[in-house]
Amino acid sequence: MVMRKAERQLKWNIFLLLLFVGVPVIIAQGIFEQWGVLGCLAPFVGCGALIGLLTLKGFKEDNGDTKVSFEPPVRDEKSHEMAVAMVRQMVGKQIRLVSVHWSDPERDEYLYTPDIEHFDKRRRVSSWMDEPTKDILSKSRYMVESVKGEEDQIRLASVHWSNPERSEYFFSPNADYSLNRKEIREVTSWMGEPTEGVLSTSRYMVEPVPGQEDEIRLISVHWSDPERDEYLYTSRLNSASSKGGREVKSWKVEPTNDILSKSRYRVEFVHSSKEEESEAANWWEDGN
Repeated sequence: MVMRKAERQLKWNIFLLLLFVGVPVIIAQGIFEQWGVLGCLAPFVGCGALIGLLTLKGFKEDNGDTKVSFEPPVRDEKSHEMAVAMVRQMVGKQIRLVSVHWSDPERDEYLYTPDIEHFDKRRRVSSWMDEPTKDILSKSRYMVESVKGEEDQIRLASVHWSNPERSEYFFSPNADYSLNRKEIREVTSWMGEPTEGVLSTSRYMVEPVPGQEDEIRLISVHWSDPERDEYLYTSRLNSASSKGGREVKSWKVEPTNDILSKSRYRVEFVHSSKEEESEAANWWEDGN
């Protein structure tokens, strides 16, 4: 599986190299005879502008690849009771979140926190696209904390990056993906002492996925409103800073079927007896 992906990636890289380097070089040779050295730069500038334009205009999250129709569950008493029961089952335990949309029978795609600083005191959150390594399995562990006074809400703290003095919370800051992507919010991990703002934006309401006992969606409590739920989801956009990673975002507008599909996560409980869990990595269990 991994070898096939590597071969496809190699072929794609070769194609891009020929398209954006080889073709401009051939064109430049002809231009050199007419306009000299400065003229030769024109094809490369044009290709750079094309790449930039494709980056800004070509990315559309809801690309219509989800044919199944999804309906958010009605906030009735039964769905609330299911959410409360799931929260009670998770609180105080370590879990991993597996992207249902992007996984396949041969490979689980884990949400994880890599060692990549995004901004000051913020670490990126990604989804691992390939076969999980021991390092990925360690960085994909999250301790589930309850939110005081709320039965269906949780916070997620990175077990790998937290320590006995400080919990590193997964949160949705007030930061858009880019100036041209106002519907997408960044999702990061707070490396410093949690402030009131971080504690508020790290609250997620658990929403059961209808018909699936071990699947949930996570809704940002801070940014949602009565007319719209803001869902955490795994984007189709590959992470530019994390090779092998896919970007995790928060969807700010009305969710489509595509977003509802990409916001589904299977809850996998972490057992310290697993081969990849070392004693040093389980300080949390020893101290609680």
